[in-house]
Amino acid sequence: MRTLLLAAAGAVAFAGTANATAVFTFDPGLATPSLGFTIIDEFNDLSGVTINGGTVLIKNPPSDGEGAPPANSVPAGTSYLSVLGGGSATINFAPGVRAFQFDWGSIDTYNTLTVTSTSGTIAFVPGGNFPNDANGNQSAPGTNGRFTVRGSTAGETFVSMTLASSRNSFEIDNLATGVIPEPATWAMLITGFGLVGAAMRRQRTGAARVSA
Repeated sequence: MRTLLLAAAGAVAFAGTANATAVFTFDPGLATPSLGFTIIDEFNDLSGVTINGGTVLIKNPPSDGEGAPPANSVPAGTSYLSVLGGGSATINFAPGVRAFQFDWGSIDTYNTLTVTSTSGTIAFVPGGNFPNDANGNQSAPGTNGRFTVRGSTAGETFVSMTLASSRNSFEIDNLATGVIPEPATWAMLITGFGLVGAAMRRQRTGAARVSA
C-alpha cells in the first residue's frame, strides 16, 4: 500500500521559500502523540487559534457537512478543529519548537498546510508535494493519520502553522510539539551511552575476577 510505504520511508524533505526545508512523516492510522512529543492543544476551544478569515469551528462527533473527526485520534469521540471552505487559521508555537505533529483527518486535495520556521515558509499540499491519499475518506488509514514535521537544518525551529481549505473541511486534532536534539547533541548522547556501557563491562569483569 502506498501510504504504508510513505510511513516506512521515514522522512521526506521539501523546499520552500527563503531556502526553507521541512522534513515530514505520515503514519497512516496512528495517533498523536508519538514518543518525545507532548500534546499542547486538544482543541476543546479556539483559545490557541487565530482565525485569519472564513469560518473556523470546534466540532464534536458525529460527522456532518462541516467536518468529520480524524478517525485515528485517541480517544475517539472528542472535539476537533475544522477549517471550512474559504477559511484559514494560524496556530503559533512557543519558542524552541523543533518538531510538531497532529492527527490529520479525512485528508483532501483542497487542504493546504503552510509551515513557517526560522528558515522560511513551506506549504504542504495533499496529492501534490505531500503525495498521500487525498480523497477525503473519513475512516481509511490512508487519509487519517499522524502528520509530523521536523526541522532539517541545525538550529531550525518552528514559528507557526496555517491551515487553509477551499472547501469543507480541513480537520485536525491533538496538536503536539517536541524538542529534537541537535546532531551534535545526539553525538554526545551516543558517546555517553558508549562510555557508560564500557564502564559497566569493566565493573562486571572486575567483579568476576574478585569472585574467582
